[in-house]
Amino acid sequence: MTALRRTVRLRSAPMRPLDLNVMCDQCNKSRAHGNHTKCSKLRQAEAVERRSQNN
Repeated sequence: MTALRRTVRLRSAPMRPLDLNVMCDQCNKSRAHGNHTKCSKLRQAEAVERRSQNN
């Protein structure tokens, strides 16, 4: 089955796998299961707070 897949190429070289976290940093559950909109809102609020402290 894998022989049928096309390889993704970026600038004529095979693309490396994405470096993404599998587990949510807010609720410590798998990102593939469930709804993480609350986690996303918390993450966005933390980023706004960090930016306001830097300025």
